[in-house]
Amino acid sequence: MVAWWSFIILLGVFAWQSGRPEVGLLPILGWSYYQLFSAPKLCGVETTRGHPCKNRAYGRLMACKNEPSHDIYKRDAFLRLLGVHRGGRPITAPASHERTPRASTESHTNASPPATVEARQQALAMLTIALTLIGTAATVVQTVLTA
Repeated sequence: MVAWWSFIILLGVFAWQSGRPEVGLLPILGWSYYQLFSAPKLCGVETTRGHPCKNRAYGRLMACKNEPSHDIYKRDAFLRLLGVHRGGRPITAPASHERTPRASTESHTNASPPATVEARQQALAMLTIALTLIGTAATVVQTVLTA
């Protein structure tokens, strides 16, 4: 974790000293990558008991490796936030360590509510994505205006 933050700060110093606006995007992208894919977090997928999973995961968009079905549930929860609705999947405990097969949408007439992810994790992931998009747009505008 310290190595990541050192790297992001180093990118920020480099961008500041370069004087080129397009280089300012590097620390933003580094921070976004760290938050979404590498930061040590808790999984946060709602389990069959109705509580968030407390297993370790790396990144806000990633699920734990202990339960193979959690990555599917977490991906679906974030896609629903973006307005993409795929057929819901019932929350079940996996029988083995094999990947849970994707179920067809027609078999979900009696499906339980879709799995969810902690609201705090969803909000922080969406905030990270929004800040990345705003930073990218600002950098592009600044680059165009100074060219």
